[in-house]
Amino acid sequence: MTIDVADPNSPGAWIVKGVKKLNLRLPRLQKLAGYHDGTPPLPVPVGSGASAAFTAFQKKSCTNFGELIVGSLRERCAVREIRTAVSSDQVDDVAWQIWKDNGLDVEFSDVLENMLALSDAYMIIGQDEDGEVIITGEDPRQVVTFHNPARQSEVRAAMKVFHDADEKRDYVYLYLPGERRDDGTWTNARRWVAYRERSGPGKSISFSPSTYVWDDTRGGEDGEELNHHLVPVVRFRNRRGIGEFEPHLDILDRINHKTYNAMVIAAYQAFKQMVIQVDVEDAVDEDGNEIDSIPDNVLTTDPGSWIQLPYNSKVFQTAQADMQGIQSAIKDDIRELAAVTRRPLSMFAPDSESAAGAQANVEGLIFATEDKQIRCTAALVDVLYIAFLTRGDTERANKAKITIDWKPASRYVVTDKASAAAQATSSLAKRTIMREIWQFSPEQVAQAEAEAADEALLAEELTGGGNTA
Repeated sequence: MTIDVADPNSPGAWIVKGVKKLNLRLPRLQKLAGYHDGTPPLPVPVGSGASAAFTAFQKKSCTNFGELIVGSLRERCAVREIRTAVSSDQVDDVAWQIWKDNGLDVEFSDVLENMLALSDAYMIIGQDEDGEVIITGEDPRQVVTFHNPARQSEVRAAMKVFHDADEKRDYVYLYLPGERRDDGTWTNARRWVAYRERSGPGKSISFSPSTYVWDDTRGGEDGEELNHHLVPVVRFRNRRGIGEFEPHLDILDRINHKTYNAMVIAAYQAFKQMVIQVDVEDAVDEDGNEIDSIPDNVLTTDPGSWIQLPYNSKVFQTAQADMQGIQSAIKDDIRELAAVTRRPLSMFAPDSESAAGAQANVEGLIFATEDKQIRCTAALVDVLYIAFLTRGDTERANKAKITIDWKPASRYVVTDKASAAAQATSSLAKRTIMREIWQFSPEQVAQAEAEAADEALLAEELTGGGNTA
């Protein structure tokens, strides 16, 4: 049965709009992914006839600063604990169990990496056959969302496109929200699944209503009803909706191009070369005949042979090419990259900056990390809110009471922790000291408290404090 795309509000029409939006932004995302994955544009554009050796030579000049810029932030963002209306100021065991069951320590790290590198990333919340909540991180090259332009947090529709190699099918998942009734209540959101048979993934995303069919095992034309009225797709958006290094692609290209030039000079001119200068105008051979050319075998170096040089020849050595200038220019570009990305210069060029400048750049990195944590907090709260709605946990589904606590953006050495903890014993609770100064995770805090209780009980038994006889 052909999927209806004529009605502008039909699921088929939303799929057409989603595919169009994905294709429009896909070239930009692929370009950013290339910079992040270490395959940026080559310094010298090559055509189809370029040799593999020339292409490989150019690739050696490309330094992957994009991944370094992204990784410096991603590595500092880690969730430490989750609290809800049920747990008050304690860690919510149910929320934390959902986090662990879905492997979100790793999954969220991948989402954050996509957000920083490609400007957008997504999480989808669903259920498995047993009713357990499933939360997955999604690539922005496969997922797209439509938002209310007046209120970006309101998602009007979402779509995911992917190829299943095992089933040999292309799949489209479409999510639409519920509708508000006259009495103020909502109908539930729905999910539609369409597919077509295909042996392998295509080079581009396409949708034809005549080749796709609704999946009858997942609701067919009517779709599947969800447990709530919200679109279960949450967008994680980077600042200004651009990749972390996207405004600085020109600098990255400049560094790679100058590195390529330096490699060319090193390969062809850097080493001293031996030169033979021959004045053939007045030169004569053994028989007194004038020499007007140099024999091709003049420098034959067969084993046991002698080298015979022409008459009036001079042998000298060229000066080595000076690489200092171009290497200095590359360092200047790297310094500019560190400045505009607010990353410590030592990250790009170790041991090459003053202590004051290093401290200023480290502070800039910490502030940037805290900014990403604030942005991700709002999205993670939405993820957990929808997760609680999905499992029917209305008590925890209180969005205002869901709190995400992050590990500190800065890390302290053990000696600094010990000194600060000793000074704070008179003003802070032990749990606060372990969490804020020692930077313990919830599991570490619980383990430390349990071990302290065991030690206290053991000491009481050894001293006879528990003997009432």
